[in-house]
This record gives sequence, C-alpha cells and structure tokens, in this order.
Amino acid sequence: MSWRDFSASAAINAPLLEKLSPAEQAVALQLAQGLSNAEIARLLGKSKFTVKSQVSSILTKLGVPTRGRLIAILR
Repeated sequence: MSWRDFSASAAINAPLLEKLSPAEQAVALQLAQGLSNAEIARLLGKSKFTVKSQVSSILTKLGVPTRGRLIAILR
C-alpha cells in the first residue's frame, strides 16, 4: 500500500492534517497509531531517514514539541 492510499483514508484530526503534505499526512496517520519510524517506513515503502525527516517537518509545521504530544493531539 502506498502513501497515497493512506492519505486518502479518513483523517483523525482533519484540521491539523490539512496543514501537511499528502506524504506527511500518511506518516501522521501512522504516528497516531503509535508506530515507530521503522514500522512506518516499512509500511509506506520509504526509508527510515525519509520518515524521520517527515516526522520532524510535521512537528515543526504543527508547532508541537514532541512526538508523544503529537500522537495525543492526533488522537
């Protein structure tokens, strides 16, 4: 399944996700499920480094200080 498939799925917190690119939305949806960067990379067919970069970008764009806080906000 590609990141496009995940970005088409129902958003957990749609207003927040609208601020993100489709690829970042796919990563955010997996983060909300509590998956690690390695698990997300495997699931979406990306490298761990790409996922790590996208997680950092998500945190910056949403103004969230930590991954744990992001997960709580997304749920």
